[in-house]
Amino acid sequence: MYAVGSKVVHPCHGAGTIVRISEKQIGDISHTYYIIDTVSLARSMRVMVPVKRADSVGLRAVQKASMLRELLQTCSEPPADDEIERDFRVRKDALGERLKSGCLEDVIYAVRSLHYMTTQRRLGLTDSRMLEDGKQMLASELAVASGISMEDAMLEVQAYLGQMTSEEESN
Repeated sequence: MYAVGSKVVHPCHGAGTIVRISEKQIGDISHTYYIIDTVSLARSMRVMVPVKRADSVGLRAVQKASMLRELLQTCSEPPADDEIERDFRVRKDALGERLKSGCLEDVIYAVRSLHYMTTQRRLGLTDSRMLEDGKQMLASELAVASGISMEDAMLEVQAYLGQMTSEEESN
């Protein structure tokens, strides 16, 4: 169970802080919810997550900033050619599942793969949206973990990804 003030990541809405734990009466049954204020460049929001379902929803604690930055280093390494599925539908489903999992390693894998694809060709609308959503997820967790603004966190994520591009050009 998390406490008020806990820094958490929701797999669909990104990172935020639990600002309140609230009881809601629905019929005869009382439910307890985490009220989470998320951070985002696009639109911050308030999310309610049932305490009983927090694990099944995929709510997890924010990683330490040092660990996040260590894992983000892998974004600077291009994936192997056989790592990226060529078939659009299979790739969309696989990368979409990784992004929705909320697992940090899966999100990094998806963002890294999609960013690498931008070095090869222009992305379609679906791939572009998944890339932006993934970068938002990473930046929101980095912002909350480091206590920096979303803008600075996004710049940092893009810098890690930019290292991949500069390594590709130097080879």
